Amino acid sequence: MTFKDDINSKIQTDFGQNANKATTILIDAINKVDYLKTDRVIRCIIFLAKGDLTDLERYIETATFDTRDVMLWAEYEGLKENENPKRVRDFNKTFTESSKDVNE
Repeated sequence: MTFKDDINSKIQTDFGQNANKATTILIDAINKVDYLKTDRVIRCIIFLAKGDLTDLERYIETATFDTRDVMLWAEYEGLKENENPKRVRDFNKTFTESSKDVNE
């Protein structure tokens, strides 16, 4: 599997010397669970992991059960009780464009 340029760049930036390992973990997960292969889900997982391999594996596992969880956590703010969730990112777009013109 080949990732889009923005995804490869974000993996390199966030994971540094562990970028190859992070890429391998993602590709292995995608090969096992086909519906993880969308750019949106991959971006959400990488965004949430924040460069931590343990968190990367944890968010992959979460997405394996239900991709909507990672999409909600990555794209929305105000998820605590008594808050009004608001979409602030759209990971259908590149990492650079994800915060521009967000539609709910």
